[in-house]
Order: sequence, then structure tokens, then C-alpha cells
Amino acid sequence: SVSSCGGPGDHLSNVAISLSPDPIGRDQPFTLTVSGKLDEDHVGGVVDVDLQVKALRVIDQNVQKKVSYTLSPGIVKGDVKIVIGPVTLPEDPGDVVLNGKVTITNAKAEPIACVALDIDAPLFKGLSLGDAVPVPTALSTGAATPCGKTTDHLQKVSVSNSGQVTTVTGTLDEDLPSVSADVDLTVHALFVKVPLKMTVPVSFTPALAKGDWKLTSQPADSILIDELHGSPVQVDGQVVVNDGKGEEVTCVALQSTNELVV
Repeated sequence: SVSSCGGPGDHLSNVAISLSPDPIGRDQPFTLTVSGKLDEDHVGGVVDVDLQVKALRVIDQNVQKKVSYTLSPGIVKGDVKIVIGPVTLPEDPGDVVLNGKVTITNAKAEPIACVALDIDAPLFKGLSLGDAVPVPTALSTGAATPCGKTTDHLQKVSVSNSGQVTTVTGTLDEDLPSVSADVDLTVHALFVKVPLKMTVPVSFTPALAKGDWKLTSQPADSILIDELHGSPVQVDGQVVVNDGKGEEVTCVALQSTNELVV
């Protein structure tokens, strides 16, 4: 299940969260909907993640992580809604487990919202004799680099790093009320390779406005608890984001490194 764990003083009020079906079934597409009303423009703050994550037979870690960020032009106050799905999880032995919560505060450390997760979604009926399961390890995604085309709707994409601050800028040439992310990744751990192919539709209210966008992020306080000392899980591949007309918005390529990224 997914539910609100916020309080009456949160800047996002009238919060409604639904997961359908709940619980998520095997081979069943699911949709997550979150809506509410912001009483102020949101241009930055801190995301505080406290989750136990298990997935794809090879990821098993307890993550506590705080990331501060700024967003321009930001999210205008008023009614907001995001719909993720319908999404069909990949067929892989095992399940996906997410337990914990994610809280968001603004730049003044005032609460905006809190989401509690208690998800255990089966992926496939079971393991075959040939499905060896390595010791669960920690996740390494390596560097993300643009792989877009000159015809992409997100242009002038720039990613830069200064110390611990990452800055991403780009210019949208159209409003985006919805997108669809085509995920084509491979997860490596020891001698196991797990393909991760899925399509994730997402819609936004209000729409992402055309024009210049800028996102900055940096660790506010990052800890990885219960980190296991095996070989890191590595991720390679790309994610292509298309608009509602099927036209490419942007592309991001992931190439794993030998360093643990938290």
C-alpha cells in the first residue's frame, strides 16, 4: 500500500494517494495516483528517503538519504496531480519490496508532504534451477549522460558538477502534460545479468511548461545502512522519454562504474 503520513501543517493539503490494484498482483499493470493542493510555489527543498529496498534478486539495502535541491521555474501553487502508470513490472524471479517513507520539506525546513510505502510486489512464479541468486549487494548506477537527438523536445541539455553540487539545465520547446519513459537497462551482479525492460507512463497537473528549466541537487546528509560488502550491483543501458505524441523528449544513458554511488 501507499499512503500519506503527513500532518495538518503540511504545505500540500487535501492529499489523496491511490494504488490500483492494491496490493500489486503478478502480471497485473498498476497505477499510482497522488494529488493535493499546494499553498505556495515550490522551488526547492529537501527529500528525505528512509526505505528498505529489495528487488531483482540482487538488490537488498536499507537506504537513508537526504538530498537538497532547487527547481526552476518550479511548481506553481494550486491543485497538483501526478499519475504513474499503468505499469507492468518485468518478469523476473523474486519480488520488489519497498518499506519505509519519503518526506519532503521546503527551503525553510517546513513540511510539504510525507508518503509511506509498504509494497511487496511479486514478479514471477518462482525460481528455476538455472536461476542462481547471488548475495544481495549495493547499487551502483555510475554516470548518467545525455544520449538525445537534435530533434528532441528538450534541447541545450547540460549536466555539470561542482564539488557535491550537480546542475542540470535544458530548454523544453513544448508543454508536457504527459510523458512515457521506455526503460532498457541491464542489472549486473557477480555472474547474474537481469534485463529490465518496461514502459512507464507519467502525467502531470499542471503540465511541465515549455521554456528554460534548471535543477540543482546535492547531498544534505547521505547514509547507506546495512551496506553489504559483496560486489556492487551495476546498471547499464538507457532510458528514452517520449511525449504524448510518441516524439522523443530526451534520452539518458547509464554506464556503471566500479564505485558505489549513494
